[in-house]
Amino acid sequence: MQNIKMWVAIVLPVFNDWESFGLLLKLLGEQEFSGRYEICVIAVDDGSSYGHRAADFNDRLGKIKELRIVRLASNLGHQRAIAIGMVSAFKSPEFDAVVVMDSDGEDRPSDVAKLLAHWDRDPARIITAKRARRSESLFFRCFYVVYKVLFRGLTGQVVNFGNFCLIPRNALQSLVHDPAIWNNLAAAIKRSRLACASIPIDRGARLSGVSKLNFLGFALHGISAISVFSDVVFIRIVAMAAVTGLIVLIGIAIVVYIRLATQLAIPGWASYMTGALAIMFSQTLLMAGLALLQVVSLRSLNPFVPVTDAMKFVVDELSETREHSIG
Repeated sequence: MQNIKMWVAIVLPVFNDWESFGLLLKLLGEQEFSGRYEICVIAVDDGSSYGHRAADFNDRLGKIKELRIVRLASNLGHQRAIAIGMVSAFKSPEFDAVVVMDSDGEDRPSDVAKLLAHWDRDPARIITAKRARRSESLFFRCFYVVYKVLFRGLTGQVVNFGNFCLIPRNALQSLVHDPAIWNNLAAAIKRSRLACASIPIDRGARLSGVSKLNFLGFALHGISAISVFSDVVFIRIVAMAAVTGLIVLIGIAIVVYIRLATQLAIPGWASYMTGALAIMFSQTLLMAGLALLQVVSLRSLNPFVPVTDAMKFVVDELSETREHSIG
């Protein structure tokens, strides 16, 4: 990759947080990317109640070659806005890679150069940011630990990175055809089995205002990541139901043996225990059956493919370059 000019798109979802976006854009425009990279910022306006034109940020571009604002018809959420930004970048053949980051400053502009430097040494891999230090509250960190244990138990996987990453074009082509990025990018990358490398990067602080993402938002984000592995989760539920059912059957056999072959049983005890265990057994059968039906239904659904379906939500796309407005 030495001495070759590389075009990189930076995809940023924005929802009613244009002040932070403007500050972030200015910081990105001040970064030194060794002169080897042409940077284009693709901001996805996720149905903001008050939008902006690309020309409004002309004085913030600095070394950024171009700014595009992709406006969505409605608020689709953080992950789906990212997916649409990735599709928009993929449809521009000049881009060699895409960097995905938040627009509030918690993904620091200065760390983009770290992703680029690692990609320069390892151009075939997705480069993800593994958080070396987090700046969230104690409550969030405790919730995050619980979530990681739950995620590991349900999916058998560990996802130790977020949205902040660099995706080479060959991997981008695979991901924009993957329905999973519509729900959660990090989980989709993990499930895709594409070649990845992680580098430790500290999380920054917001540039302006406070985060609008509350506990419910965090919970929904976690559920969306688990949903990427939904078939695995349902198969694990079937397996757990089968083990539980076997234990219940053993329990019923023990109760019957005690009642018929020993003098240990208290009058009425065997009937109550057998009835309770029979109810548990029927519940596990029902749970296993529902899980199996869900797996079958998932296989038969017509999937949402971002590269062909996501752009239906785009109202317009305007851009601004350092030289002149083109939108």
